[in-house]
Amino acid sequence: MIGPFSFVHLIFGIAQFLAGIMANGIIIIVSGLEYIKKKKVTAYDLLLTSLGICRIFLQVLILVSNVKLFLIIELCMGQGVFIFFFFVNEINLWLSTFLCVFYCVKIANIVHPFFFWLKMRISRFVPWWILASLLISSAISVCHNLLYWPEAKKELRKILAGNSTTQDLFQYMLPTQILVVGLAMPSCMFSVASFMLIYSLCRHTRWMRNMATGSRDPSTEAHICAMKLIFSFLVLYTSYYVGVLVTFSKFPIGSEFLQFLLFSVAALFPSGHSIILILGNSKLKHYTRKFLLSAKWCQGGGSALDST
Repeated sequence: MIGPFSFVHLIFGIAQFLAGIMANGIIIIVSGLEYIKKKKVTAYDLLLTSLGICRIFLQVLILVSNVKLFLIIELCMGQGVFIFFFFVNEINLWLSTFLCVFYCVKIANIVHPFFFWLKMRISRFVPWWILASLLISSAISVCHNLLYWPEAKKELRKILAGNSTTQDLFQYMLPTQILVVGLAMPSCMFSVASFMLIYSLCRHTRWMRNMATGSRDPSTEAHICAMKLIFSFLVLYTSYYVGVLVTFSKFPIGSEFLQFLLFSVAALFPSGHSIILILGNSKLKHYTRKFLLSAKWCQGGGSALDST
């Protein structure tokens, strides 16, 4: 039966989908416009574009899952679709992690020979990071398909027969081994890179405040803004990690509201992270403002060209 929170969860899922499609679409369009202008793709734009494309697929799959759960249409989407969902979600995690590492290496001011060596070569590694994300996600998906899907399929039949619970199915869908390799490893890398960057920005901000004559120094404010954004990344990623870990673990979830809350927190990461990326990037924010103004002008009956 449809629970009391199902409709709210569906509406929330649709809102996340629309926000995610818009945010990731803007990221991809802006990267494409920059390529047309400069005839060159930077490592940062390549990483952002790959992440944006991956997240559009992920948002569509999340929306389909929400609709199917709401309409009670085959609780599990089938082997092929689930493996693809798992593959896309895994790529999303690794690309998000590598993006955070990229930020850390590019922005953080850490005095160490290896860190300096990595800073000079970080752009060359981005295509290899994208390839590594594809290979790691493919390997984990294949292992899951061969080792764990048969048991998950049996558990699915029990649920359809009313002899098991949804959480029991989740434990078969994402066993401990898959959670460690597919979730804990990128999460640890993301956390280490975030803390290193926050520490470096805090130290640099203190130094700049001591050197500046006024408390509203623009450079200091920029570093404080960067710290807030990185901290937002960390909170969002940690919330996703905790939500997935509790949902797919043996920890008993007795409340339907708590179960939907955990689903919502986990599903918020792809759209929320992309929105924060736009807010923290002046170029993306500028183009977003132009797109919104153009859309508003078109609704008012004018021409978008008249506003430029």
